[in-house]
Amino acid sequence: MSWKRNVIVLAALALSSAPAWAGRFGIYAARWNSSDADQSWGGGARVGFNFVKSLELEFHGTYYRDFRAELPTATLDVKAIPVDGGLKFNFLPGLALSPYVGLGVSRFFLGTNTGGIDDKNGWYGEAGLDFGGKNSRLFVEGMWRKVDTTISLNAFDESVKFDGIDWHAGAVWRWGT
Repeated sequence: MSWKRNVIVLAALALSSAPAWAGRFGIYAARWNSSDADQSWGGGARVGFNFVKSLELEFHGTYYRDFRAELPTATLDVKAIPVDGGLKFNFLPGLALSPYVGLGVSRFFLGTNTGGIDDKNGWYGEAGLDFGGKNSRLFVEGMWRKVDTTISLNAFDESVKFDGIDWHAGAVWRWGT
């Protein structure tokens, strides 16, 4: 069995048993400022499942529709949809104010108005703070994203880095806590 098939099987098993777990669902606004493209605003959703009270398996996806990449030969509009999965450690999960850190992998689905751009894998690290009541909470976080890709324009290929800080702010709803 390939590693991709193993990951899909494990994800299906994890998600099928999700109602028995404690977890959270959230929506958020996002702003990503990358190294080789202009900043972009977007929005996303997240879902997380607790292994233990402080350790969470989390998945999120964000849609950015208007990166502007300035290349030596052209200016391109780039759309980006990073889909992330990783582990998050909540330092004080039972309190009204809870800091957390996380680390994970991303799949970047990329598109451009001119030429071609390769979808790529990358990684992220995050740190944030959530606050509020027992089940309804707000959060703010900073996420460092790392991804390198290639944009093709006719006979020219240009390597670009979309490394940069991604800010999120939104609301989460918890169950089973």
